[in-house]
Amino acid sequence: MNELALAIDAGTTGVRSMFFDRAGKVVARDYLEFTSLFPHPSWVEQDAEAWWTAACQTIRSAMNDGSIDPSAVSAVSVTNQRETVVPVDSTGKPLRNGIVWQDRRTVPQCNWIREQISPDQVYSITGLTIDPYFTAPKILWVKENEPAVFENTEKFLLVHDYLIYRLSNEFVTDYSNASRTLLFDLRKADWSPPMLESLGIDAEKLPHAVEPGAHIGEVGEQAAAETGLKPGTPVIAGGGDQQCAALGVGVVKEGMVKCTTGTGTFILAHSRTVRTDPGRRVLCSRHVVPNSFVVEASMFTTGSALRWFRDNLGGEEVSIAEQEGVDAYEIITQAASEVPAGSEGVIHIPHFVGAGAPNWNPHSRGIFAGLAIGHSRSHIIRAILEGVCYEIRTNLEVMRELGLPSREVRVTGGAARSETWMQIQADILRTPVVRVEMEEATALGAAILAFRGIGVFKSVAQAAEEMVRTREPLRPSAETLEVYKVGYKHFRQLYSAVEDIQWDEV
Repeated sequence: MNELALAIDAGTTGVRSMFFDRAGKVVARDYLEFTSLFPHPSWVEQDAEAWWTAACQTIRSAMNDGSIDPSAVSAVSVTNQRETVVPVDSTGKPLRNGIVWQDRRTVPQCNWIREQISPDQVYSITGLTIDPYFTAPKILWVKENEPAVFENTEKFLLVHDYLIYRLSNEFVTDYSNASRTLLFDLRKADWSPPMLESLGIDAEKLPHAVEPGAHIGEVGEQAAAETGLKPGTPVIAGGGDQQCAALGVGVVKEGMVKCTTGTGTFILAHSRTVRTDPGRRVLCSRHVVPNSFVVEASMFTTGSALRWFRDNLGGEEVSIAEQEGVDAYEIITQAASEVPAGSEGVIHIPHFVGAGAPNWNPHSRGIFAGLAIGHSRSHIIRAILEGVCYEIRTNLEVMRELGLPSREVRVTGGAARSETWMQIQADILRTPVVRVEMEEATALGAAILAFRGIGVFKSVAQAAEEMVRTREPLRPSAETLEVYKVGYKHFRQLYSAVEDIQWDEV
């Protein structure tokens, strides 16, 4: 155990610290949740100190449980919830709570941005749309509403950046996270003067951006005392959670796509070049793989559509699961396997909180159509699984329009545990679906960057090849080709028929 990498995965609800060996095996891990704060109904904040406290506690706990000698840890890297930002002073002390990516207070700032610079130019430079989701409007909100905080801010840091600073005393971000701020030039891999000048944000208030996997410093004496790590342990730039997850499942060349389905679905396709969409249906960001990009589609309610069924209609399945001592979703998806492909005409649109990519329709809502008196609960379940996969296919078709092939889809998230659901996905996408052995792909991606940063591997691609373990692919079934061809056609026709309805006015 003389060569371990520590990956700190700071998500939206907690911090997971994991120690990996160079074969990708987990030696020790721990997880701790922290609390989000809601000053107003649509505001979401977090105490940055809680990120660091959770990191320190989970590192110490994992090292203790795994009997890890600090000298065995060769490097540490960080991956994080993206877009969340906290202002700090020259000593790295937070000047207010971090504003979380989910926060929606910045609609006025987004409207103001549109008046300063055209959405087309913003998309061309940054690969992003103007939305409260991203970091720049949050910085503008602080500037407008808390001018003293803005004036005293030395740097605006993302979660990755803040943890890196606490470890190494270096103000550094990485390309993949910077490319989610609405302030970063995708092509030049640097902060964008046109964006900064248009928005009145000084580049000096932003951390230095480096390539993921870059060696940026060492664990300091104070950080070592708090974490239990050895002083001088190399600190390596990590990356955004979705990009690290793509690396953690081995998406390192064109033709490969990562699809994570949990509450929502994030689809990332590897690209060697910047790929922008004239219709701005999908976004483009920097990958954690050097000189690479990801074309990304975000879908809001996919796994949560199945959870909706479980919580509102799935009492019978939940009861059976409790009796058998298994996860309720196992019983629910088993019921779906008993229904023929195509759900015998039932179609579901999974837009419970509006449509994300590629439609970006906040007024859209969830729909079940084609129900007949002979349909059962199991038909509804299968229709949900199929509807999510139709939505994924819609986004893959956009990516194919942009010249990005999808020869293989590698999957993560809770949905990947269901072979029934993943076989449906393979059948609808007409593309092999590959599951991986390591469920925590995000942390594995950060560990890959850590090992690459200290030269254990010659390249990120080589590291992924040695550390990512895949399972046997699920391949499209010839028997389902025609039924899903018709089903996908009906899915698209149904959405087109209802897309202009303002459901939220009812």
